[in-house]
Amino acid sequence: MAKPPRPSLDEALAIIHDRLAPLGTESVPVADAFGRVTAAPLRARQDVPRFPVSAMDGYALHSGETAAASEAQPVTLALGGPVYAGQSPPPLEPGGALPIATGAPIPAGADAVLIREQAEIADGRLIVRAPVAPHRNVRQTGEDMAAGADVLSAGAVLMPHSLGALAACGVAEVEVRRRPRIGLISTGSELGGIGDPIGGAGLIDSNAPMIAACAQAFGLPCNFLGTAADQAAAIDRLFDSASDCDILLSTGGVSAGDLDLVRGRLEARGAAIHFHGVRMRPGKPILFACLADGRPYFGLPGNPVAALTGFRFFVVPALRRLLGLPPETGEPVGCETPPRPDCTLILRGRRITPSEVDCDLDQRSHVLSSTLAADCWVKLRENGEAEAFPLVARP
Repeated sequence: MAKPPRPSLDEALAIIHDRLAPLGTESVPVADAFGRVTAAPLRARQDVPRFPVSAMDGYALHSGETAAASEAQPVTLALGGPVYAGQSPPPLEPGGALPIATGAPIPAGADAVLIREQAEIADGRLIVRAPVAPHRNVRQTGEDMAAGADVLSAGAVLMPHSLGALAACGVAEVEVRRRPRIGLISTGSELGGIGDPIGGAGLIDSNAPMIAACAQAFGLPCNFLGTAADQAAAIDRLFDSASDCDILLSTGGVSAGDLDLVRGRLEARGAAIHFHGVRMRPGKPILFACLADGRPYFGLPGNPVAALTGFRFFVVPALRRLLGLPPETGEPVGCETPPRPDCTLILRGRRITPSEVDCDLDQRSHVLSSTLAADCWVKLRENGEAEAFPLVARP
């Protein structure tokens, strides 16, 4: 039976999107919600500010009493005691003014604040030489956020300013998408860890720390499960250790060599292979499957740049889907690199201008050093359309 043709990159992404769905939700305190994704719209529970407050240090007064003030005929107002933030002030007496601090409640009977820099004080009285407009330097109730108003929509990534706004309007807990638990496996009898003695023809496993850091940059922890030798039993043991992961990744073992055992071990365990190979470079051998229990699995190639692009352009879209985030879109750019027929190129690039990218870097899949000179990825489609993406993905 002939093998089905490899999908294009866009067709492969559509397959991933169709096979996955957002994870469940959980409620977390606002103080612990940085980087989380909202699962439902959030509304203000109270007005911000909750009552009229002074926008400046100055003097609270009734604007109507200053309407006739001029240089020739100033209005003088008797000064009372000061009003500070957090205090409940007494009502303003007719013909009076109260010193007031920024953020302090506006006393009943007052409707404006004359700022301290414009104030003139003599013999315990405020001298006003020009009319003060109603509501001058007063923050009105609900001016920032009104009770019941929408603050954030579902699918928003909670940033520091988001948490400040939610806390200010009385939201104590938020319903968020559960974070996907990522498991990572390296395959290859030749691999040793960082700092391990590497002898003979052995290699340092650079993929594991790199891919784990990609997950961390995306705001998700990554559990490195270990390195499997090129033996069926060794791969199976690490698969068995991944039972608490929502998504499982491996590097290496997905090409066509005698020791590329990942696909065979997946099929032996009842996994459904949705594609193995994509019309792209680098990263053509990438594999996407769903385990027998439905959890997604990505077999990333072993060459480091291929593993990196596999995470960036396949795992990241899967994580966005699990988090309920919309698909990422690139920025159209000009690129002088010629396209390849029937193959999408993922190129390391550096911006020349905001709309032009130079891709004159070593684009071979084993040359990781060229990523150090890059500041973006360029997705170059078969028709010559090019899009730039950030080098490191964040939600």
